[in-house]
Amino acid sequence: MNARGTAIMGALAATALGAAYLTWQRPKETKTDNTVKVLEANKTSLQKIHYEDGTRFADYTRVVDGEEPVVWLRQGFMEGKAPGFDAGSPATDAGTSADGGAVDAGFKPAPLQPIVIPTRELRGNERADKAWEKFAPFEAVRALGVLADPKLKELGLDASSKLLELTVAGTPHRFRVSSPPPGSGFIGQYVLDEKTKEVYLLGSGTLAEIEPSSTTLVDRRLHAFKASEFDSFVVSLGTSGEKREFLQTDAQIPQTTKVAPKEHPDKPDEFAKNWHDKVWNRMIVTEVLGKDEKPTAGVPEVLVRVDYFTKGRPKGWLELARIPTNATQVYGRSENTAGWVGLHTGVEEMALEAKKLVTGK
Repeated sequence: MNARGTAIMGALAATALGAAYLTWQRPKETKTDNTVKVLEANKTSLQKIHYEDGTRFADYTRVVDGEEPVVWLRQGFMEGKAPGFDAGSPATDAGTSADGGAVDAGFKPAPLQPIVIPTRELRGNERADKAWEKFAPFEAVRALGVLADPKLKELGLDASSKLLELTVAGTPHRFRVSSPPPGSGFIGQYVLDEKTKEVYLLGSGTLAEIEPSSTTLVDRRLHAFKASEFDSFVVSLGTSGEKREFLQTDAQIPQTTKVAPKEHPDKPDEFAKNWHDKVWNRMIVTEVLGKDEKPTAGVPEVLVRVDYFTKGRPKGWLELARIPTNATQVYGRSENTAGWVGLHTGVEEMALEAKKLVTGK
């Protein structure tokens, strides 16, 4: 064999040894062919995901809403687990109230009442659909089999308050969930099948997003369609009922978009364009209320409504409203929201500008 052939053979041998070393060093958990089927399911047969952490719960269902299926979330406190204070007076110490002041003779301060967020039914976003896919089918990175009681205790599965329940084709399947305590030497999350008693190690992030306290899967958009997908909109004043229609053209590129009143389609209105740009692009959702939930301060009074159309057919809508007793707190709702959403301070100015837009005054 000549020198060139020897060099080639040496290079091939080194490459093979390197590949063998990397394969040997690769953790088993990261191998795509090493996943273990915990529960057979697909997007259709999986009907419900229920997850509770001992204090709060979250239910996830996937329903057909329009053209695309939508994941809906229902989140709240478990029965008897909502935060609250004792019905008696605040704690005292040697005649001193909790705030450091002396308790007057015969006076019993009213107990403080915590603000408890009610159970909310919310629309899920695109990430919610991706989270749903993680359970269709439900897979783990390793099956540990049936473990003895001491090992279950080590893994924190003997008395865990976390419960995962998957309903597939009408049959519920329950799993006890645990994250091993710090210093135990175990990593990751483990689930115990309550029926078979088998234990599985889950992949990283399988349950993180569906935690009952998580808000990452809540859809905070006012509209699911794009600005280029409508060609007209009608602005109505909720107080007087007056309205005015505007046409939108050249909306494929934001910089070329033109907005003009229907009665003068050849005369673009810069004020109308700027107003709608703020309504469409600059409103920030600060709080998402559940389906049929009303703000604690009262029922919002609609100030402005915007209806969107494409070739004369309804595309969507938006309402801006405020609590009569609080002029600065504005709420909104639309065709894409489950109910009312809180909006950032400053939106009330947009509602006031709508009057000038419609009446010219």
